[in-house]
Amino acid sequence: MNVAATQQQVLQLFVRHQARIKGFIVSLLGDFATAEDVLQETFLVVQHKAESFDQDGNFIAWAFQIARFQVMKAQAQHQRAAERFSDAVLEALAASAPVEPFDEAKLAVLPGCLGKLAPQARRIVDLFYQHEHKPREIAQLLDWTPAAVSVALSRARTFLRQCIEQQLAGPQP
Repeated sequence: MNVAATQQQVLQLFVRHQARIKGFIVSLLGDFATAEDVLQETFLVVQHKAESFDQDGNFIAWAFQIARFQVMKAQAQHQRAAERFSDAVLEALAASAPVEPFDEAKLAVLPGCLGKLAPQARRIVDLFYQHEHKPREIAQLLDWTPAAVSVALSRARTFLRQCIEQQLAGPQP
C-alpha cells in the first residue's frame, strides 16, 4: 500500500474511533475541555505517524498509546504538579481501558453488572458517567483525592469488564 493510501486508511480509522479515543482521554484526564485539546493533538500525531502503523495491528491500542503520551504531555504543560496524576497512575488507568468495542450483547448485560458494584463504586460511576462530573468534582463530593477517584473508576471499569465477560461466557461448571 502506498503512503497516501496508508495515511488515508489511518485517518479513516481515527474518525471511526474518535469517540472511543476521546472517552479514553477523558477517563485519564477527567477534564472534558482539556480532553478536546488532547484529542486534536492526538489526531495530529496519528496523522504524522500514519506510515508507522502496522496495517495488521490493533488501531485502537496504537491510538490509545499515542493518546496516553499526549495526556502526559498536556498534564506536564497545563496543570500544576499538585493536580497532576503520576505517570504510574496514568499507566494503571491506561492499562484498564478496554481495547475491543462494546457490542449489543455486552450492553445488554451491563445493567446487571452495574447492580453488582459496591455502593460507593456505583455512586462514583454514576457521578462520572451519568452526571458527567469530573474526578476533581467527585473528589470534593466524597472528600477524596482526584487520584483516588480515578483509581476507583479504573477498578470499577475492570470489575464491570470482568463481570460482562463472565456473563457472556455463560454458567461455569
